[in-house]
Amino acid sequence: MRILTVLDLPSDARLGAARIFMELSRAWETTGHKVSHYCVDDAFPAPTSSPPLSAWRRLRFPGRAAAFVRNNAARFDVIDCLVGALPVAKHRLNFTGLLVARSIGSHRLYRNFEEMARERWADQPRGKLSGRIFYTIFQQQLFRNSEKALQYCDLVNLPNEYELECLSSKKPAIVQPYGLIEEWRRTLVEAGPSPETRLLRQEVSFIGMWSTRKGARDWGEIIRRVRAIVPAARFKFLGTLTDTERVWCDLNIPPCDWIEIVPEYQPDELPKLLADSTVGAVPSYAEGFGFGLLEQLAAGIPTVSYDAPGPRFILQDGLSDLLVPIGSVEQLSAALIQILSADLASYRKLIERCREVAGRFLWSTIAKETARLYETHLARVRGRH
Repeated sequence: MRILTVLDLPSDARLGAARIFMELSRAWETTGHKVSHYCVDDAFPAPTSSPPLSAWRRLRFPGRAAAFVRNNAARFDVIDCLVGALPVAKHRLNFTGLLVARSIGSHRLYRNFEEMARERWADQPRGKLSGRIFYTIFQQQLFRNSEKALQYCDLVNLPNEYELECLSSKKPAIVQPYGLIEEWRRTLVEAGPSPETRLLRQEVSFIGMWSTRKGARDWGEIIRRVRAIVPAARFKFLGTLTDTERVWCDLNIPPCDWIEIVPEYQPDELPKLLADSTVGAVPSYAEGFGFGLLEQLAAGIPTVSYDAPGPRFILQDGLSDLLVPIGSVEQLSAALIQILSADLASYRKLIERCREVAGRFLWSTIAKETARLYETHLARVRGRH
């Protein structure tokens, strides 16, 4: 098949959405499919580090993406686009192939979280009035674009079963998870030290952008609860993509040598950064999937998570004991303490279970199954014409 991916974000592997398209595309190409790309870097080639300008570009992106598709429609059999990136009816695109809207996390779920967060953490910095007005309009437009994309597409591609249950329309939909490249999974496995060494380290790791949605306001209490029972516990935050001052402020803990903050790292540095980790934590309130969780499992790091849709999809078959209710700092902390205090034999078995579950999520398998489903739905769509 000839596939076009459309993404209203930069082609940066540190961003979950971009990484999905980049790794899936490589897996497709390995099996003989031809893949092209159109992202915000193509629509707006001049680089920018300005958040307002980046937001404005995302608002303008659908128009430029639609123009690109209209001019190249005959070149593609399938257009696989991030939900909201191409909220345009097919007849206006002159496209007769399969138009897929891919969710990386339900925009409805994320909006519900934001509403809850404003009430629960009313002391969050809100910035200037002009900025609040701009970003409110920005978020409202992104939401409308996502709703339109679901209306106009031929097929919805969802990352977990929860989103399938919540899909209000009768639009054809599939559930296809994300995965790891086999070589990368093997690297994570081989880079880890012995279980004995890991258990002695007493380190808790977190991978992900630092945000309220991903548990930033919970970590301070988690740390205090864990250290009260395991005084030697250390903590490492990887890929926060923010100023370390903000992290220390949210933690409400003075800078210390038993908390390490790594705002950015190169992908090939991750195995070494995880080498000392005993246990991971993902206190995320809303998550479509969870690459950080999957990478830690692949590295043999038992990782406790809030029972959000994405982590639940990963852990439910084989590691459901690592799920705790969303927002339950007490239960998440208790689960971390239990693993940090485990005997070596139990810890070894848990590591084996983690690696087994992670091994089920490989791009090589997921790409083939996704392509097979796309071919089926492409035949359905073209049968109408």
